Amino acid sequence: MGSAARGCELIVPVTSLTGNLLPAWASPPVLALAGALLALAATWGGVAFRRHRAVAPLRSLLGRLADGRSPVSLYARTLFVPNGELFSRAPEYPPGVTTGLTVHKWTNIPEVYSAADVRAALDVTQLLLAANREASAALRPIEHATKGWTEDVVSIGPQFKSWQILDSCEPRLVAFRNPGAFRSLTTQDVFEARGSLDYGLVYKGSHPSTRRAFWVIMGLSDAGTEAAAWFLRQHAMALGRLTGGAPFAVVVALDPARGRESAALRSLQPRPSWWRRVAYRKDWRRLAESKA
Repeated sequence: MGSAARGCELIVPVTSLTGNLLPAWASPPVLALAGALLALAATWGGVAFRRHRAVAPLRSLLGRLADGRSPVSLYARTLFVPNGELFSRAPEYPPGVTTGLTVHKWTNIPEVYSAADVRAALDVTQLLLAANREASAALRPIEHATKGWTEDVVSIGPQFKSWQILDSCEPRLVAFRNPGAFRSLTTQDVFEARGSLDYGLVYKGSHPSTRRAFWVIMGLSDAGTEAAAWFLRQHAMALGRLTGGAPFAVVVALDPARGRESAALRSLQPRPSWWRRVAYRKDWRRLAESKA
């Protein structure tokens, strides 16, 4: 009987012994679920990484404007309405036998913004949201802009806040010269509106005391302001890679009759470092090819 018992012991399946030794979490269903979760985490991690890489140049370009901690102040010119009344025209409906137009009266209108400034502000807002969904901006009348330097500001259009920023912030790269020209402070270039040629400017700097971000988006005319904002939105990623988040000034040339899409690079100061021009040669070539 002893030998028979030993024989019985020898034929006990090994798999039954090892199966009892495995912990409960190592069962096939649990392992399959864990693998699915790891794959899902890896997928989401890859998506997050790609998104970060996609918006990193834009966030670098915008800097403080895109951190989302406080609204960015967009200062633009306003037209005041002394009696608070404006009128608009629209096609008559239902159609009548008169001129085909009907006039609407708008009352209690304190002020209005120019269409060019509003379109420029929309371009800036779209860039902010593309860089950070938590970012926000507030369009404010220019008369509310004080001499303080304690907020992040984008000044839109040729008005006193733009000139104040160009004169007071660092680095000083471009100056506005009345009645209609930009003068480079790093080269001998002067960009003067003549005939069908107009210019727009995008400037990024900071105040030397508060280190707040101050931008200027303006043209020598309304068309130049709109074209400068359009150019910034179109080439924001390339500018972010080439400038690395440093201050800069971009001057674009345009034909107002052809609209803002005719904006082409005329000057980028300071010139990107050689290694950035090499590393991002496609971006540099794209900007250079658009040079007027």
